[in-house]
Amino acid sequence: MANFLLKDARLKQAAHRITSSTLQAQLDKLNNKLGDSAQMELDHAACYGGYCLTWGQGSHHATPRMSGKELNQYLNGALDFVS
Repeated sequence: MANFLLKDARLKQAAHRITSSTLQAQLDKLNNKLGDSAQMELDHAACYGGYCLTWGQGSHHATPRMSGKELNQYLNGALDFVS
C-alpha cells in the first residue's frame, strides 16, 4: 500500500513540473499579445541561476535570473496584466 502511495505522489509531482517547453508556450502567448515591438526570448543557463527573459536578440535582460517556478508565476502575472 505504501508503495502505491509513493508512486501516486511522484506522478502528481511530475504533472506539475515546470519545463522549458511550458515556459516557452506561456512566453509565446505573451509575445502574441504584446505584438512585434516587444518580442522576448527565453534564456536558460543553469550555471548562472536559471531562466530569464531577454529582448533585442539576447542583448538585454527583461528579467533577472530566476527558477522555473518563479518565471512561471511571473509569466502568469504578465499574461493577466495584458489581458
